[in-house]
Amino acid sequence: MARYGIVPRSEPINAVIFRGTPSQLINLPAFIKGAVAILAIGIGFGYASTQWPVSWFIPVLAVLLVLGGIGLAYLQVKFTEFEIDVERITCRKGILNRTVQSVELFRIQDVTSVHPWWQRMFGIGAVVVMTSDSNNPVWRLPGMTDAEQLRNELNRAAIALRDVKGVREVNMGRV
Repeated sequence: MARYGIVPRSEPINAVIFRGTPSQLINLPAFIKGAVAILAIGIGFGYASTQWPVSWFIPVLAVLLVLGGIGLAYLQVKFTEFEIDVERITCRKGILNRTVQSVELFRIQDVTSVHPWWQRMFGIGAVVVMTSDSNNPVWRLPGMTDAEQLRNELNRAAIALRDVKGVREVNMGRV
């Protein structure tokens, strides 16, 4: 069975295809920008202190703000969880306040995997799901390992569920 394999019918109807959090590697740009900002603060303070009397408190406050931004990016990914079972995709996210959203698999119209060059080096990518759900027409699952395989399995599961439920897609307007 594939890593994100479709669950055989003998298993419970709510069997999980995938459960996990995005990879922290999606925060790599934020981490690099934060490191460059802290370096710039250090260099700026070093230069400014030779020219003027500058309090040590100012660069410390600036570094703490940068570290707070990096920490927030880390926590946002840490407190995001995706669960895909044979009927729906559920996303739980939030640090202090929790938001839970789900979309039924039979509403999936298209699934795309996106692999930026720097994420491809680490074997991760984003899965973008286009749905017929009017409240959440686009679902983005960032930082997924084996994103292309997950995309294939999600497509198969959506088609299988539409067949089981007897649901057909009808395009109105632009095709």
